[in-house]
Amino acid sequence: MKSFAVMRNVLRRIVRDVRTLALIVILPLFFVLLYGNSFSGSYKDLTIVIVNQDNGLASVRTAEVGRITLTVDLAAKFVAALDPQMFNVVMTDDPDAAASVGKSGVWAAFVFPKSFSNAVVNEAVRASGERKIDFDGSTVTLLPSEAVDGPKTTLVLDDSNPLAAAAIRGALETAFSQVLATQQSSLTPKELLDVHALYDGKIRLLDFTAPGVIGFAMTLITVLLTAMSVVRERTSGTLTRVLIAPISAWEVTAGYTLAFSLIAIFQATELFLGSILLFHIRFVGSPALVALVIVLFTIGLQGIATLMSTVARNEEQAMQFVLFLLIPSIMISGVFWPIETMPATIRPLSYISPLTYANSALRKVMLAGRGIGDIRFELAVLGAFALVMLLLSVLSMRRQAYTA
Repeated sequence: MKSFAVMRNVLRRIVRDVRTLALIVILPLFFVLLYGNSFSGSYKDLTIVIVNQDNGLASVRTAEVGRITLTVDLAAKFVAALDPQMFNVVMTDDPDAAASVGKSGVWAAFVFPKSFSNAVVNEAVRASGERKIDFDGSTVTLLPSEAVDGPKTTLVLDDSNPLAAAAIRGALETAFSQVLATQQSSLTPKELLDVHALYDGKIRLLDFTAPGVIGFAMTLITVLLTAMSVVRERTSGTLTRVLIAPISAWEVTAGYTLAFSLIAIFQATELFLGSILLFHIRFVGSPALVALVIVLFTIGLQGIATLMSTVARNEEQAMQFVLFLLIPSIMISGVFWPIETMPATIRPLSYISPLTYANSALRKVMLAGRGIGDIRFELAVLGAFALVMLLLSVLSMRRQAYTA
């Protein structure tokens, strides 16, 4: 009976604490809804570039009237066969557009040579033998002709994400197969495709997820450590004594930031070295750039943690708020699955998470060896976020001095 009395007291305290009660009721539903919507399992709106130089004509021999020219437009049929929900197709005549793959969100580029339709039709006739077609109101028999020399269709693919690369290649080859099927041939895409993978398949799934996992670990460690420390010092009166001393809230905030930044750099170094030495994750970029990303990211996280400590009455509540932040961040920031798999209703949430930009910057540096110019957008976002959070932390420190 005494145990039941203790139970009632615990539950009564929880029910009276609106913030704790709200977290208990809302948090599980929030996670389920977010997980179910963020991981739809299908890719959408992937940008690919189509360079169509095909003239759409095929010159073939016939048994009845000699050589004829057919208008088949196979490259256009390929574009029409692409999944409009999966791909955002950008058409261009610029043969150098394939260089944009891996940049500005471009996942792949298809370059159709001028003789594409001609090569496919003639290869199909040679592979399947003579066949009859309608031409100008008459039936003619197509005959195999001499081999047509010419460049194959080129596919340039960003394979930095092995899962996405496999899905994209599979969808493109499916569309290509549909085009070949119209020629009544057993030709396969591999016979007519020249595939250029940016990283030649050297990036493993472990390599792809490692930057995001490290970023998530930094989020967990930094936010948890900062929030718990500030709440503990506030509830114990230490923070109040510090702030009533001849020192400004700005100086206190700067001191906390420097202390936790040094801890974060040490832990990040430990994480990176452990990942590289134990699991040989890919790291081809500049360690200095990685350190810059980590520092900006950490400062922003400390600001979030400080703000959390303002509304948390105790360490238990601080822990709950931290969980409320952490679980969504790993779901929506592209750590394990690309943001492109998320529905349009959920995707905007990804762009308000600092982990999204830290993850993107770390992948560009670690996996592709990109320089500071290639991650300037991510650095700008992380820098602005850190500055805003730092200023809010100063205001929070002033408030906490009088609410202990």
